Order: sequence, then C-alpha cells, then structure tokens
Amino acid sequence: MRTRMRSATWGLLLVTSVGVATPADAQLQWTSKDEKMNFKIGLLGQMQAEMADVAGTNDTATNLFFRRARLLMGFTLGEKLSVFFETDSPNLGKSNNAGVKDTGDIFIQDFVVTYKVSPKFMLDGGMLLVETSYNHTQSAATLLATDYGPYSFVESAPMTERVGRDYGLRARGYLADSHLEYRAGIYQGVRGINAANDLRFTGRLMYSFFTPQVGLFYRGTSLGKTRTLSIGTSYDVQEKYDSFGVDLFYDQPVGDGNGFVLQADYVQPDGGTFAPTLPNQTDMLIETGFYFGSAKILPFVQYATQNFDAASRVDEERLTAGLTYYINGHNNNLKLSYTEIKPDVGESRTQINLQWQIFQF
Repeated sequence: MRTRMRSATWGLLLVTSVGVATPADAQLQWTSKDEKMNFKIGLLGQMQAEMADVAGTNDTATNLFFRRARLLMGFTLGEKLSVFFETDSPNLGKSNNAGVKDTGDIFIQDFVVTYKVSPKFMLDGGMLLVETSYNHTQSAATLLATDYGPYSFVESAPMTERVGRDYGLRARGYLADSHLEYRAGIYQGVRGINAANDLRFTGRLMYSFFTPQVGLFYRGTSLGKTRTLSIGTSYDVQEKYDSFGVDLFYDQPVGDGNGFVLQADYVQPDGGTFAPTLPNQTDMLIETGFYFGSAKILPFVQYATQNFDAASRVDEERLTAGLTYYINGHNNNLKLSYTEIKPDVGESRTQINLQWQIFQF
C-alpha cells in the first residue's frame, strides 16, 4: 500500500508540474536615459520533491521543499563598473531527521563588484564563488543534473565558506582572443584565533577551444546551440591546506537542434593539520547527457566518487540517472532523477528527486 501511495504521489506531482508549467521569456530591466546605467532583477526557484533512504534505518525521508529560492540583481554603472547581487534560502521547508522544517533564513549568496579595465584584466571583489573546479564555479541555473556533484563542495565547511563562497579580491581576464581565462584570488579562508592566519590564495587557468566563456560563472549545456571544449586546472592553498584540480567541459551540437554534453572533474583536497575535518581525499565527477531538440528532453547520467587516503575512512560512490524536460530551456524545466549511494562499508541507499526550475535573469 505504501509503495502504491508513493507512486501515485510522484505521478500526481509530475502531471501537475507539466500542466502548470508555462514559458518564461520576460525580463525585468531598467536603463537610464543616457544608457550608461542599467538595473535588472531576476529569480531562481527550484521546487523539489525528494524521497531518500535514511542511513542506518528502514525509513525513507519524504520532502516537498524549495531546493533554491533566490533573488538576483545586476547593476551596470558605466562601461567599467558592474555589480552582481544574489540572495538565497536553500532547502526552504525541508525537514531534518528530527522532523523540524527549515525556516528559510535568507542570506547573501553572492555579492560581486567587477571593475573592468579591459577584457584582459578585471577585478572582482566581494563574496565570490571560489574557483576550485569547473563544477564548483558553475551557475546553479544551468546544471545538467538536479544538483552539483555530491563532493564538489567538500571544502566549504572546513574552510568556513558559505556554500563555496569566500570574501576576497580576484583578478580575472581573457587572453588569446578570449580563449584563455585566468583567475587569481586572495581570500579570507580560515582566520583562526585573533584572525592571525595567513590569507588564502586560489589560481585557475582554463583554455576554451571553439566558443570561449567570458562570464562570472561557467555554464552548463547550451542545448545544442554552442560548441565548446574547455580544459582547466585549479590550485587552492592556505597554510597546510591545499587543493589541486583538473577538469574538462565539452558541449557539442549534433545536427537538427540536438546536442551532446560531457563534464569531468578531478580534485584532490587535503586539509592537513590546518583543516583537520577535511581529510586527504580524491573526488571525481563525470556527467554526460544528450539533448533531443525535437522532443526537448535530455537523458543524463552523473557518476561521482570520494576516495580517502586514510584506510579508516569510508569511501563512497554515487550513480545518478535522470531525464530533463526543457519546456523553455533553462528558464523553465522539469528534472527527474534516481540516485544510488554506495559506501564501502554499510548498506547502499537510494534517492529520488523531482525538480521544477523557474529561472529568469
């Protein structure tokens, strides 16, 4: 009976979501009379249904909540100065294991002031998404799967970040006809007693063949519109902590509006004695999908592993398979996914997600 009720619930949610989903094309934007100042506002809403096995029990947690509820704002002040501002209230309404719903504290997710001397040199200051891998630096609105890789943000809590963001100043630029991107940042990191720790340094290089990327955040699939092959490497260090990563992103149109996409990320973070809650490990993410333009659907697969250097730690792998219906591209879509979580020790668990995304900016 319980299985039938759950199947009926998911079926109803899916039918209802498809029935009420409508295209979102409008954009709220204001421009001054001299066209030197511009302001626009947008939103990202990811409404999600989730069923997940609870580790160590026979229970299945069932939730209806907002995975992300964000307000986005952008300011352009002349040709050189711009501001990107974003709030979030993640997991709004989701219940924890004690049965308490998240009350939805709203906080600043991103605040980036950019001064553009030229495309070859610009400065980003504020609360920045740290560039430790391609997936880590992606926009949440264009992810291939229902979420980031499960181990893409393992350094966030040990390095006292806020969802992968840190306070700092970063140089960023695009060379070789914008195909070569560099990022070099100095961040707060873990301040320690009397805020006496050394500051944190992060560097990244990425070369994009074919169509370059020149935005603040990296993108996901173009849904068969743009050909891109990007290869990147990152290094992050603060005292005894460091992280090294390499990654690849490939997006290829395949005739008649179809498209193939592939991403691979390899990251080795090690907190050492500086951040002992971040043990030495190797994290990998591989995800791929194929977009069928005529049907507006994209089957995808995501595979991720977390392997610790210490034998006493429990390694883990996750395999996710899913399907996205792009009602109106990234502005309006439905994603359904099934995940199997396999630790080296203990029982495997499963998780099912249905996500409806509304995005406009």
